[in-house]
Amino acid sequence: MKTIGVITNRDKDHDLKYTRMLIDCILEKSELVRVASDAGKELGLEASENDDDVIFNQSDIIICLGGDGTFLKVARRAYLKGIPILGINLGSLGFLTEVEKCEIHNAADLIMDGKYDIEDRMMLEATIWDGDKMIARDFALNDIVISRGALSRILHLRTYINDDFVDSFPGDGLIVSSPTGSTAYSLSVGGPIVEPDIDLIIVSPICPHILYSRSFITAGSRVVKVVVEENYGHDAMVTVDGQMGYEIRGGFRIEVRKAEHSVKLAKITSRNFFNILRTKIYDRGESLRKNEVQQTR
Repeated sequence: MKTIGVITNRDKDHDLKYTRMLIDCILEKSELVRVASDAGKELGLEASENDDDVIFNQSDIIICLGGDGTFLKVARRAYLKGIPILGINLGSLGFLTEVEKCEIHNAADLIMDGKYDIEDRMMLEATIWDGDKMIARDFALNDIVISRGALSRILHLRTYINDDFVDSFPGDGLIVSSPTGSTAYSLSVGGPIVEPDIDLIIVSPICPHILYSRSFITAGSRVVKVVVEENYGHDAMVTVDGQMGYEIRGGFRIEVRKAEHSVKLAKITSRNFFNILRTKIYDRGESLRKNEVQQTR
């Protein structure tokens, strides 16, 4: 008997309509379910005194309901436990999530019957250093973003692959991305689209102040080192998957490498990466264009 953890973004499922739908499907097959205490009480579940630690420690698989932000938040914790995760899209894009709202019943049946595959996705590990002192260590599925603070001052970032100097990038910052993150922030600054199962790291400058700056790709076995110019007198920031932020200043060093372990994604459909890319990215662009046309009429 599986224990299925359910994590819901209450901003996306205000009345727990979709959460209730999912849990009812799980309970119909007499599977165990773990859900956060507030949602559990509202749904009338017994013995629902659970926090996130209980859910991650006692579940065989995690199903999260929300958008890509919810999925990233869950992935960052599930990675540490080696627990497979499945995302149900309640957001607008949902590029990382596997299931749409209308597919909840079928998805629940497949998960409980064990009819799913596991796809390993590369994670990034970031460490932030002030000299020899480690300030922070964190993990990302999508990207590590080094960016300027509130003041619009050019940020100079010396960049190395292992210990080999690549270049100094003046501009708004730098994105160090995994293959999974190639369709996130990296894409918006002109970075390449990469199949998510390839072992590499992408480095993309943000609004570079030199004409020849372009994204570059290095092997997953390398370490990307970024040093903030020592005389930079303003605040800057390291953002991890858009979930955590760390303030940095001149002289700080950020090292990004492939994490020791991968995150496990539960896959229940035969849709390949390029199919998802067309339907999610292209269709979203077409929808936005249609809305713009309608608003101008």
